[in-house]
Amino acid sequence: MVCVIFFVLLLTCLTPPKLISTDMKVTVCELSNNETKFIDDWNKLKSHVKQNKSDLLLLPELPFGKWIATEEKVNHAEQMLSVQKHEKWLPEIEQLQAKYVVYSKPVIEGHKFFNTAFVYEKGLGHRKIHTKTFFPEEPYFWEETWFDREKVPSFDILELSGLKIGVLLCTEMWFTQYARDYGKQGIDLLLCPRATGLASGNQWVRLGQTLAIISGAYCLSSNRSGTDDNDFQWGGTGWIAKPANGNLICTTSTDEKFITREIDLGKSRLAKSDYPLYVKD
Repeated sequence: MVCVIFFVLLLTCLTPPKLISTDMKVTVCELSNNETKFIDDWNKLKSHVKQNKSDLLLLPELPFGKWIATEEKVNHAEQMLSVQKHEKWLPEIEQLQAKYVVYSKPVIEGHKFFNTAFVYEKGLGHRKIHTKTFFPEEPYFWEETWFDREKVPSFDILELSGLKIGVLLCTEMWFTQYARDYGKQGIDLLLCPRATGLASGNQWVRLGQTLAIISGAYCLSSNRSGTDDNDFQWGGTGWIAKPANGNLICTTSTDEKFITREIDLGKSRLAKSDYPLYVKD
């Protein structure tokens, strides 16, 4: 009997502990800027998320309404309407069959108008992640005029039950030092909601691949698509890029507007000891 007990104890010591799974399913998308077509896209996206059992869904920048900063002069009524539209759609986010949904929405605080990223975590509600700090100022993207900055910009990561995420909102992606800072803080996912046009599509994809290398994290992006009332063509092309090498896992298209892939967070965590992240500042 003593020998049997000893053998069982020895076997237990020699058996490696079961590793906690680092696999998760993530979904990127492109959604129409046209509000009528957006509803059709949304209904199909809901079915996709449920069918594919997505753990995390990334939405485009300010998704619930047409793009707001098209005019050079601010329209305060349009700002308020955009806020109302996004608040109205929040219950739809909560009905999605995903544990996490990351999005941005307009926020009015006093006389300030912000573009702020949030995450909805099932069972815990909506939490602020980061407010947009850098803006373009050019035809169709008069964001410097329309939006305000917080007094103290923050690029802190958010931890969700062990999952570490960082957000760069569209133009912020070009300030690559923040991707490196996020990597130094140990992010697993770099999430980049966008509102970008068709003409610059390829350079945004290449940027996303570069940020995956710089941050040592999976880089995900979702974008607007289609043509709006002024015949402006949105770029679509959401993506998932691998950490360390930046290789694309997938990109969305007009034929495949929603894509879900299983990723291994362990690869993101290993990339933190790789070049260029290990190089001292």
